[in-house]
Amino acid sequence: PPHGLNTDSMAVPLPPCILRCDCIDVGFLFFLPLLPPFHTDNDPMYSKGMILASAIRQVRGLGDNKFEVVTSLRTFIFRAEREGERQEWMETLQTATRPPACGSQKRSDSLPRPSSTNKRGLLELRGYKGRVLVSLAGSKVRLCKTEQDYKAGLAIAEVELTAANIRDVDRRGFDINTPFKNFCFTAESEREKEEWIEAVQESIAETLSDYEVAEKIWFNEANRSCADCRAPQPEWASVNLGVVVCKKCAGQHRSLGPSISKVRSLKLDSSIWSNALVEFFLEVGNKNANNFWAANLPLEEEIHCGASAEQRATFIRRKYRERKYRRVLEGFDDLEQLNQALCAAVVLPDVLQTMALVFSGADVMCATGDPTVSTPYLLAQRAGQRLQMEFLHQNKLSGKQLRSSLFMDGFLYISSGPSKTTVDRRGRDDMARRWCTLEGGFLSYYESERSPSAIGRVDVTEVVSLAVSKTETMTGAGYEHTPTLTYTYLLLLIVGAETQETQHDWIQALTKCFVPAKVEGLVQRHGELIGRLHYKEGHDLYHWRTGWFLLEGSALHYSPGEEEGEEEVLQLKQLQELSKQICILNIVCFINCFVFFFVNRTVYIHGFNRMDFALWHSAITLAAGTDGKALSDQQLTKNGVPIIVDSCIAFVTQYGLCQEGVYQRTGDPGRVALLLEEFTSDARNVKLREKEHKLEDVTDTLKSFLSQAEDALLTKELYPYWVSALDEKDERQRVKKYSTFIESLPKINRSTLDALLQHLYRIQQCSHLNHMASEKLASVFSSCLFQTRGQTPQETRVVHDLISNYITLFSVSQRVLYLCVFLLLASLKSYTLTTSFEAVRKIDLPQTSSPSASFISHDKQQLVNLMSLCPAVINNCTHLQETQILHRQKKTGHPGRKNTRGALFGTFLARGRNEFRLMTLSLFYM
Repeated sequence: PPHGLNTDSMAVPLPPCILRCDCIDVGFLFFLPLLPPFHTDNDPMYSKGMILASAIRQVRGLGDNKFEVVTSLRTFIFRAEREGERQEWMETLQTATRPPACGSQKRSDSLPRPSSTNKRGLLELRGYKGRVLVSLAGSKVRLCKTEQDYKAGLAIAEVELTAANIRDVDRRGFDINTPFKNFCFTAESEREKEEWIEAVQESIAETLSDYEVAEKIWFNEANRSCADCRAPQPEWASVNLGVVVCKKCAGQHRSLGPSISKVRSLKLDSSIWSNALVEFFLEVGNKNANNFWAANLPLEEEIHCGASAEQRATFIRRKYRERKYRRVLEGFDDLEQLNQALCAAVVLPDVLQTMALVFSGADVMCATGDPTVSTPYLLAQRAGQRLQMEFLHQNKLSGKQLRSSLFMDGFLYISSGPSKTTVDRRGRDDMARRWCTLEGGFLSYYESERSPSAIGRVDVTEVVSLAVSKTETMTGAGYEHTPTLTYTYLLLLIVGAETQETQHDWIQALTKCFVPAKVEGLVQRHGELIGRLHYKEGHDLYHWRTGWFLLEGSALHYSPGEEEGEEEVLQLKQLQELSKQICILNIVCFINCFVFFFVNRTVYIHGFNRMDFALWHSAITLAAGTDGKALSDQQLTKNGVPIIVDSCIAFVTQYGLCQEGVYQRTGDPGRVALLLEEFTSDARNVKLREKEHKLEDVTDTLKSFLSQAEDALLTKELYPYWVSALDEKDERQRVKKYSTFIESLPKINRSTLDALLQHLYRIQQCSHLNHMASEKLASVFSSCLFQTRGQTPQETRVVHDLISNYITLFSVSQRVLYLCVFLLLASLKSYTLTTSFEAVRKIDLPQTSSPSASFISHDKQQLVNLMSLCPAVINNCTHLQETQILHRQKKTGHPGRKNTRGALFGTFLARGRNEFRLMTLSLFYM
């Protein structure tokens, strides 16, 4: 073609203008104006400017060997050295821009439309001032100065991706490398860079694609949409699972690991697609595969083609790793039956049945019982079942190896730092989104999914504790759920997930890496904190042992780990005391440790380092405290009664049993509110004393607590049932219904109701002293127990029935009641043992019965429970004890501890029945 043109404004010759030989078909005019070059003369393959042929509106000749090219945006003027060259250029350009003849094939040089462009946007280009508009269409990348130039059909250059590759270089940069030149781009954000890399990679792959296999697989209509998200024309497949999936789902399948899903491309991996494998996919198809894999898939858990990466990862993990939605085969009780069924199935043409058996747990390498054909594969080969052979070959890694896979990857938020003891707000804001992989017991995190090298790597086997936050936390990156890992060395790693499902999956995988198999049951629980701790108990306070602990709500589960022993549970709400002490580990080492004081045991615990200790101390202190208004959130006694209820009952029993109108007095609202707040803050450390607290304030505190609890003691849900029981005229029938309702109450409600009704029953039994009959008590407490405004006759009648029939409702023994009332009266300084016993004889207790064969153990346990609600009995019997002790010393000369206790009840027991005497003696001599 002609060359040596000059511009209209310059007299010096320019570098030659090149019109490609395929200019008419492709329709581009390349020109070289006088612009600062962004490549050297040694790179002639890429122009510095180009005009789309369809953008040329007119080509006109001018004088002095000139011609002009007119576009919608600007006019370009060229000059040739000779008239013949100018004429040749004009004719060629006019031919290229001439509309096609009628009926001829539509040419491909039409102006670009947004719908035909894969991706478009502004990027920085190294060597070029300012940003350029980059357009990816098909297998070509077009560079334009501005959006206006792009729409007008003007560009800088065009890069063919046929022999190109793309490389991720830094946080926001990527390179497109061709055999002739490297183009270095920088995006505005890391996410935008990832989108460009994905789009270019897809275009490069498209240039290498072979659609022959895909078209064969798509012949089965069910394979024309993704098996997981229903996206059209899926181009990937899991060759062992028998499903065809789209590119986005294929990435999540790949994260499951090859032992679960072996992902192959329908277009790129043509060498692995044997005739038998293609025939297998035609036979199975996505519809039949999903009849097994998604047989129990809830509608709300389905995903669509627009689902996020996190949603896809969760769904695919549940579908294929956990097999949550699979069809359950009936009639198979163990692995042996599954293996027998597999051996019978592989010799038949039904490959779907074989597939269901294998993915239900059958072992593809199981013994057949025939030495000549020892595996199911050989059975299928002898039977000539090609599809069965292909399926078994692709699933050589199924079964046990599939279930034990511990590979995971995905995006998490990572923040790590040495020697931190708390996870503060600032630490969370420093978290960055990273691509993470868990493989071989190591957690590695990368700048992005395509980064070649990890920026951090931790050995999960060195983890000593893992803390889980179950609340959403807003950080600079967004909402997240943050597990925290501590190590044997001073390192804290905070890991955040975008959804609770993703958090749960990662926690399960991480804990399996450092928790031994023997205590794997702890991993299945949904705890807030799990890890290793050193501990010792009362029977061996000289040796520290290592155990595995898990904090779940207010329950601290622990197991000896590698040592022999069963898993035990410490109920932190029932602690008598929790303290932090300094213990001597050895002659030169002092450590901080927890001390748990329970009624019948003491446990010492310490961590591996100060950071680990601080993490556990904070979590345990919070779990053992009061964290809400629900009964289950309160600090409890060993019998499961809120301490505030137990303390108020004990105080009223000790100082108000004989006080007239004890529950009808009104306390000071200010003092009541203050006392209630003290109990709410830390009930375990509140001690009620006669000189510091008034009786009416304590009674109002008890009523206020019951009224303000999160739910009524008798529960609002059962309210209509309690009231409807009054329709029964026969009291015995009503009591039966009440018993049924009480059994349906939560355990803590039941134990609290037992303690409260027992207390009110004792109060009304002494009504001749305090004038508080059951009718008055019911009137006072009905609104508290039902949490209703005011009082209704129905509620009062129900509470009256409960108080009056307490003995029957809770199967309390008459003998225990006699002893309990006796001890209560004996605890009062105005009563002696003799007057107390005489008073008991005058009380009309209802006749009850208990099984004769077990009355001693039954009464003993009830007596222990009753006396635990009245600690004042022993404390206020000092004046009675002294008399009995002196008498015993003079008579026997042996003032031992057991004789002292026995003498205290000598007078009463001498008048009791023999079996009652034995039961009581066994209680106080133990």
